[in-house]
Amino acid sequence: MGVNFSEVYEITLGRYEQAFQNIEFRKSALAHESRAISDVIPGFEADKLEFGSFAKENYAVLFVDMRMSTKRAMEVGPELTFLTMHVYLTALLEIVRCYNGKVIDIMGDGLMVFWGGETAREEDHEYKCVAVQRAGLCGRDMLVARERVINRIVGERKLGPSINIGVGVTFGSVIVTKIGVSDTYDVKAFGDCVNIASKYASKANNQVYVSKKVMNKWPSSEGGKIRFDPARLDGAYVLGSSS
Repeated sequence: MGVNFSEVYEITLGRYEQAFQNIEFRKSALAHESRAISDVIPGFEADKLEFGSFAKENYAVLFVDMRMSTKRAMEVGPELTFLTMHVYLTALLEIVRCYNGKVIDIMGDGLMVFWGGETAREEDHEYKCVAVQRAGLCGRDMLVARERVINRIVGERKLGPSINIGVGVTFGSVIVTKIGVSDTYDVKAFGDCVNIASKYASKANNQVYVSKKVMNKWPSSEGGKIRFDPARLDGAYVLGSSS
C-alpha cells in the first residue's frame, strides 16, 4: 500500500492556499460536518445505541500529535498557526486515508485513528495482523509526510519553525459507549490501549512507538524489512526499517 507523497503535497498545498485566501478575506476556512466525528467508530452508530449501553471490540489505535505546539503557537501567532494547522492536519489525514483508517477524533493538533473491529473484518478482511500493520505503516508514513510535505510547505511559505511529531500505536480491547443527553450526545471509546497510545505519542519525537502486542501481532514474512527496537519508554518499541 504505497503513498504518493507528491499527490499528498499538492493536496496539502491546495488546502493551505484556501486557508491563506480566507485569512486575507477574514473568513473561516474550517470545515464542519453535520455529525460528530467520533460517530465513525467502526461498527457503531450513535442513533442506534442506548444511553449507558456499551460494547467491547478490538482495535488497532493510533495517536499522533505535535511536539511543543503551544510554545510554537505563542511564537508565531494565531494567523500562522491557523495556516500551519491546515498544512499539518491535511497531510496527516491524507496519509490516514491511504491506509483506510477511521478518524475517531481530532483533538487540537492530534488525531486518534482506529483500524479493525467486526465491521472491518467482515467488509475488508482487516484481521488483527492487518489492522496493526496498517496502523504502524500509517504512522511511519506520517513521519515521511512530515519531512516531504508538512515541513516543506512550512519552509516554503515561511510559517515558522519546523514541525516535530510523535506517533503511538497499540492494539487491544476498547469499550464503546453513548454519552450525553437527548439532543447532545456522542459515541466515545475508552480503554487502556487508547490511553497507552496517547502516552506513546506524547513521548515519541519523530518516531513511532508501538506496544509489545503490536510487535507480536505484526505479520512476518521472509526477508521482511521491519524491525522493532526497545524505546526509552517501558513497554514501548520503536518501529523502524532494517538496513
